Amino acid sequence: MKVTPIYKIITGLFLLSIILASASYVNLHVFAASSGSTIGSVAVEDLSDGEVKKQLNRAINKWKNSELSVLVGGEKVLLEAEDFQFNSDESISTYKNRTAKPWYAFWRKTPIVHEPLQVSATVSLVEKISEHTKQNSDEIASQVLEAASYLRKFPLKIKDADFSIEDGERISFQAVPVKDADLSNIVALAKQLDGYIFEPNKPFSFNSFIEQEEINNDRSLSLMASALYSNVLQSSFEITERHQAEEIPTYVKPGYEAIVSPFLDKDLKFISKGTVPAKIAATVSGNELKVSLYSLSGSPEVLVYEKDRRAIEPRTIYRYMSNLAEGDSKTVEKAKPGLQVYIYRTITDENGKTENQLMSQNYYHPINQVIETSAKQTAPIDNSSEPTTDGYVENQQGTDQGLGEPQQEESTSQQPMPSKDKNSKDDSELNSSKEPQATTSKNGGSVPKGSHYNKTGDIVTPNDSK
Repeated sequence: MKVTPIYKIITGLFLLSIILASASYVNLHVFAASSGSTIGSVAVEDLSDGEVKKQLNRAINKWKNSELSVLVGGEKVLLEAEDFQFNSDESISTYKNRTAKPWYAFWRKTPIVHEPLQVSATVSLVEKISEHTKQNSDEIASQVLEAASYLRKFPLKIKDADFSIEDGERISFQAVPVKDADLSNIVALAKQLDGYIFEPNKPFSFNSFIEQEEINNDRSLSLMASALYSNVLQSSFEITERHQAEEIPTYVKPGYEAIVSPFLDKDLKFISKGTVPAKIAATVSGNELKVSLYSLSGSPEVLVYEKDRRAIEPRTIYRYMSNLAEGDSKTVEKAKPGLQVYIYRTITDENGKTENQLMSQNYYHPINQVIETSAKQTAPIDNSSEPTTDGYVENQQGTDQGLGEPQQEESTSQQPMPSKDKNSKDDSELNSSKEPQATTSKNGGSVPKGSHYNKTGDIVTPNDSK
């Protein structure tokens, strides 16, 4: 009896185990799928190829019988089952190729695969999207097919498709001069803003948009915000928050600026009320920032204008300074007029309907002139009257008044008069001794000796007293 070597027996057993394992693998691969795998979100675990196809067709028919619609920027587009073409056989074949493994790697586990259904769009689907949305129909159709390949529930809300500058039309433009100190900040902000798409009915906050940029310069931020606001003002966007400058701006027209400050909680906010997206283009050339707003066809026409523009005249303010020499003065702040201006816009839609809107009431306070002058001033001289040679002043009313003469109160006339006796003097003698002596008349002529001025300024002669 011939004895078989032990190594041949071991080799034969090893080959036999490989053959059995391969047969088991082939049988499992052909008639069942790996645990947890799906095709078009349909579970294909423990199903044969025929059963998988039945499950897929049943799920596709159920999906087609549901309401198929797409929401694009608030516009609803109704679709039909005939707009989609599914290929179940191709889907299964692709799935099997992805889960296949070499016969000799029988120890490996079958991978879990989530394979989308093979589906294509008909011409009618693209035409419906293009007709109703006026946007990039190819991009939107791609999003619709992706949702259909996993049999997702409709209505489907489509993200607004991107579009190139060549696809849209420029609806506004603003150029802003940039100082060297702000140039690096503006370049960084322009790179972040360039190409940004404003989706319809989605609020936009400038402070939230730039919070990722480490820029704490309010002047630079306000410069960029003003360029953006100037463009948005010329569109149909609804502006929900905007702050004006305190002084008349020089980098944009008054009423077109927007001051922002994250620290002071001053923001620029707006929202697009149109049905098509808008796209920003922002570049810096030399020391000039250029910002444009583009939109696809369908945007309304907008006219921006101003009314009630008037200058606000400044005042002159004097400051009396004790440290200035008498008669000295200097201007420490020059005067600058203020301004009041109201900004309006008129929006005309594609049907010819117009709407007038008051966008802002802007008031820029004037800068008053400030003059510092010496507080050491000489007492003012009354030039309305001239002194005469006898010490009296003749005023413009034509009455004479004695200088240095004590003021007599009216109540003295009510005092009792002294009684006359033989030793008392008459009024002329009494007045002549108390009243100032008159040497000449008012016209320059001579007067009798003993003449004097009475209390009313008239000349009394000795004959008048008799």
